[in-house]
Amino acid sequence: MGHLTKSHTILIARTGQEPITLCLRPLPILIGAAIAFGIPLTWAGITVASIFQNNQQLTRRNQELSETATEVLSEINQLDAEIKTLKRRAGVSEDPSPEGDPEALNPSQTTLPQGGLPNTVPPETLLSLAKQRGNQLTDQLQQEVSPALEDTLAAEAHRKAAFPDGIPLQTDFRVSSEFGVRSNPFGRRNYEMHNGIDFVAPYGTPIHATADGTVTRSQNTGGFGKHVIIDHGYNYETLYAHMSELKVTEGQTIRRGDIVGLLGNTGRSSGPHLHYEVHRGQKPLNPRRYLKELSKMEQTSSAAED
Repeated sequence: MGHLTKSHTILIARTGQEPITLCLRPLPILIGAAIAFGIPLTWAGITVASIFQNNQQLTRRNQELSETATEVLSEINQLDAEIKTLKRRAGVSEDPSPEGDPEALNPSQTTLPQGGLPNTVPPETLLSLAKQRGNQLTDQLQQEVSPALEDTLAAEAHRKAAFPDGIPLQTDFRVSSEFGVRSNPFGRRNYEMHNGIDFVAPYGTPIHATADGTVTRSQNTGGFGKHVIIDHGYNYETLYAHMSELKVTEGQTIRRGDIVGLLGNTGRSSGPHLHYEVHRGQKPLNPRRYLKELSKMEQTSSAAED
């Protein structure tokens, strides 16, 4: 190490001229050379490390974007399927998906035999297409599907309200005669067709409409006595007979549960009761098919007696 600190003299001879003398010290020269070469190498190392770090960050970001794009596309798939279900329920025809458009996103495309070299789609492109398709589906839902679905639900609600599945009496009662062939209740030795169900309850018990509708008859005739017929639409009608008093008029709009009259013993009746019928297409049907709550009440009453 000592020879690096000593000075060295270099004599350069020139013909006919005085020689050139150079005095050199190796250590400062080596230090300068090290500095001269070390700075660029250090800078290059730092630059390479920075590029590597940035590349890792970009790789992570690209992976995160890809995962996000996959999640968004999955949600778009689900939204598209739900909208198709709502369309079918609302009776809206489905528009054919755009064909030949390379930018059209069709998540519901069925898997068919396909081929070709794989081309990776940048996640930014997927997100852009997903956003575009999401906006289209949202507009379709708000402008086309929702109004049609509201009309459908309103029609379903109206039909449900018009379905005669209520019970005409809201007090204790018993069924004295079922729908079908029965023996003559006035003691004769013959049989007759009974087109309804007879409910026995105290005289004057309120009788309630079993569904929404319009009163088409509120009269007093020989067979049914004081009776009411309600048209519920959808080919349904109900009849309430042998009343002691009528509480509605013809043409009156009725809601489920409204009182249409009071239980009595008018017309061809052997005692106070309500004769109740359900008709569809003017054909009498067994009311028990519509009075599911009646069977539940009878089961509960039977279990309580046991």
